[in-house]
Amino acid sequence: MGREDELEGLRRELLDARRSGDEDAEAGVEEEWVRRFQELLERDPEAAARVRAVVGEVVERSPAPVAFANILHYVNNSAVLQAMNDYWARCTAARSMTAMYLSGLPGVGKRTTARHWLQSHQGALPGDVLHADLGSDERGRPADLAAVLERWLDQLGVPREDRPADVEHKAAEVRRQLRQRPMVVLLENVTRLAQVRPLLPDSPQSVLLMTGQQAPAALESVLDFELVVVEPLKDEHALELLVKVSRSTEHPDRLRPVVQQLGGLPLAVRLIAGQLKSPVPGVLEDITVLLTDRRSRQELLTMDDAHDLPSALDATYDRLTAEAALLYRRLGILARVDFQIDTVFALTTDRQPTATRRALHALISARLVEREGVDTYRLHPLVHDHAATVAERDEDEAERAVVCERIVRYYLRTAESGEAALSSRWRHDPMGVYASAVQPAGGSADTERELARRRAGLLAAVHLAQDSGLHAEAWRMCQGLWTFYLRTASHAEWIESHRVGLAGAQACGDRLATARMHYQLGFAYLDRWSVEEDDPRRAREQFDAALGLVRSGTPGRSEGERRTESSVMEGLGLLEQKLRRPRYALDRFQQAEAALDGVTHPRGLALLAYHRAPAFTALGRHDDAERTLREAREGFAALGQGKDIALNIGKSWMRYAQDRVACEQPREAVLALGSAISDWPRPTRRTCSRRLTC
Repeated sequence: MGREDELEGLRRELLDARRSGDEDAEAGVEEEWVRRFQELLERDPEAAARVRAVVGEVVERSPAPVAFANILHYVNNSAVLQAMNDYWARCTAARSMTAMYLSGLPGVGKRTTARHWLQSHQGALPGDVLHADLGSDERGRPADLAAVLERWLDQLGVPREDRPADVEHKAAEVRRQLRQRPMVVLLENVTRLAQVRPLLPDSPQSVLLMTGQQAPAALESVLDFELVVVEPLKDEHALELLVKVSRSTEHPDRLRPVVQQLGGLPLAVRLIAGQLKSPVPGVLEDITVLLTDRRSRQELLTMDDAHDLPSALDATYDRLTAEAALLYRRLGILARVDFQIDTVFALTTDRQPTATRRALHALISARLVEREGVDTYRLHPLVHDHAATVAERDEDEAERAVVCERIVRYYLRTAESGEAALSSRWRHDPMGVYASAVQPAGGSADTERELARRRAGLLAAVHLAQDSGLHAEAWRMCQGLWTFYLRTASHAEWIESHRVGLAGAQACGDRLATARMHYQLGFAYLDRWSVEEDDPRRAREQFDAALGLVRSGTPGRSEGERRTESSVMEGLGLLEQKLRRPRYALDRFQQAEAALDGVTHPRGLALLAYHRAPAFTALGRHDDAERTLREAREGFAALGQGKDIALNIGKSWMRYAQDRVACEQPREAVLALGSAISDWPRPTRRTCSRRLTC
């Protein structure tokens, strides 16, 4: 544990440096931390997993916008900050919600201003933050509001059985939660009223911050908000920022001609400051000449259109070392998502780790890569657009394909290792991944947290795999995300990914994989159960399609096909229960058990016993409900130890308590409730008694 203790000490030094604004100390400590972390990755994967868990705990404990890295250099905008303070004070005095919209040009610092204001008032604002970036992705698709709301409900700790199916009801539940537990809501890149309406809180104690180029028309018709215009920096403030970021020792008069050409945009100032950090003589003169040339300046810094900024970025890109430029291009091939240090190493498996560390540090110093928190980085959307452009220009098609494959395989490993850690369920495993999986040292909460940090990248990787012709990887990634999506009730991402995974399984001609994708997609509809979205029909349609591929009577059926038939019949039984047709449900459960004839699957039999009980209760067959729940508990207990096993035993007691309530035996119900509480994992106990009364 010596190395891990050293890393923990370095992590503390890193956080201290960030709090104090000591950028030199921060850079040095981070470089050393990354170097030692990479050594652990190479020598001891289990130790590395434990260290990642420590990092994840730090990220989880930080209030969300402060989990975005501390803003070390912020200048001017005192009038903007004062206006925000004044409006907040007026709203607080009037006991009304504070809502502000920060507008301005791309690169003017709206995002930084919002986060700086939040950091400045950490002690006085509501404690936690709900955040969403509503900007379109690289494919031009708008943010999925259902996915945003599902993520928020998970962050709010709403029990998954209490999470509504429809967007309208999800939004209502978020608002209800915020009335009881006010928070800051931060919405970035807001452009349309329809986009933001479901995400608006209504709690007087909540604070809503929105950013965008221009407030949507008619926003004032649904929300009382203050429009705050973030103007470009004045020259003296741009000079101050340039000196702070570059730590230049040049006389301010020599830097003044540079800042006079930068349009007052902090993004442009930071990019130029990154270049001025170069120890090579003559850099300032070269930049000054470039900027004072009228044609170059117009190409470099035409700020009226966000699409002109990539020309400005060329100056920074051209001064990168070869290794840093290579990493920059590969980050442009990566989807526009937050990424971690192991993502960077996955992109550069053909390079030495020391070279990769230097390249990442160079991109951070050049202000092309931003720190979002401990071991989390991002590219500004405009910077990512430029990185993608130069990757398209400077990398041939074959090289881009190699990088895409590395990205897909990295996220595939992430998904499959996470799935192996979260569940012991049977999987279609043609590559033997799950058979040889090593359980990580951290618990399931650590695994869920790490998957949650990478969820945007994982979803993007499913699309990338299919688009790149890596069809098997697409469906395997979906299979690997099943338990994470199920536990977190992430139905929007679950359904989107599995539609792609189904197409991937069909494209590679794997009949069992296709059946599994039909089944898992059907279960997503079943679990969401939105009548508005026609989920009952969609679930049945997917289950029937799966059944058609593995139906009984097919000669030489494999164990996987029989297990899949059983799972599908189980899903159909649950569907019938939701439709309140208990006799049909019992018939489907019987068929599910029959499909397992000759297959050793004690977990599946225990689950089927557990599922039968509500049907027996609905039919008034309480003795049968008692018997089948006893069988379920005994079956789960025989599986051994573990959180999932304890959870299922507790749920079986809970279901028995509900049956005793139905047959008017309250004393037995109370005793069963006590057994449920004793068997249930601690984080779940607080909802136990509430479930009994629902």
